[in-house]
Amino acid sequence: MLGFVLGDMYCRLGSYRPPPRLGKHFPIAPEYQLRGRVSAAVMTIETLLDTPYPQKKFRDLVYGAFIDRQRRLFAEHVIIAQLESSQDVELSVDLSFISTAVPIGLLAISEEIALLTAPRPTKTHPHHDVLCQVLDCTAMLMFYSKVIRQRNAVLENIGYQFGYQPGAELSARVGTSGNDDYEAFMVNVMTCLAHSHSLKEALENGVKMGIREPAFFCIVGAVASTLWGIPKLWAYQISQFIQRHNAHYIQILLRCEARVGRAQINLVPPKLPLCAPVKRQVIRFLRGAF
Repeated sequence: MLGFVLGDMYCRLGSYRPPPRLGKHFPIAPEYQLRGRVSAAVMTIETLLDTPYPQKKFRDLVYGAFIDRQRRLFAEHVIIAQLESSQDVELSVDLSFISTAVPIGLLAISEEIALLTAPRPTKTHPHHDVLCQVLDCTAMLMFYSKVIRQRNAVLENIGYQFGYQPGAELSARVGTSGNDDYEAFMVNVMTCLAHSHSLKEALENGVKMGIREPAFFCIVGAVASTLWGIPKLWAYQISQFIQRHNAHYIQILLRCEARVGRAQINLVPPKLPLCAPVKRQVIRFLRGAF
């Protein structure tokens, strides 16, 4: 789930301008706060971990009692972080709601459990059916990424099951309002992943597509980090950041990793390569010579 946080943070860096290119060190914004989508995702993980197997009643437990609380978290984040955006607030809240399906797919032990516990909007939602399909698709995208860990096979399975196909070129599909906005969102996620080979490339491809929706980067970051991993230095930076700002969150994420069986959190600084001292001496000598 570190990729989820990295995606949200990276998008927030570009609230008023395009986010910077990524390098060895991840550009952490000092004013970034762990709320909105991240808070809802961590809350979902905690409830899942505290729910005994089988988790078939999880949907009623969480999305019956806490759906209004989650939507308030999303609305707060949207209003604070996207005042300059012309995007409809309700649509942005719905897209953030879609991102809560990511931890469902990550912690599910089978396809059946993933689909049974995927979140659901209220039945009075004007786009209930298509939103349910996109939620299921997001949960299964994360589940297949965890189980298969091969990009093309994951996208083929999603295309066969839900009918969404990535674009042949790295360009964003623009929704025509209504149901098409949700379908375009899912297609753009798949297009970004289809043209990427690492977490870094996936985040930068999202920017190249002209997308500024934080929920998009959360989902892409989570799936890409599951497929290709996270650079050790980035993992250390974001793990330390979460530890400093909310130690309870890091404990929940550690429990999540123990359940999934894959470790990304790194609270120990990565070791420098053996040649690092020699390289520094050579650079110092060359600077002195010229």
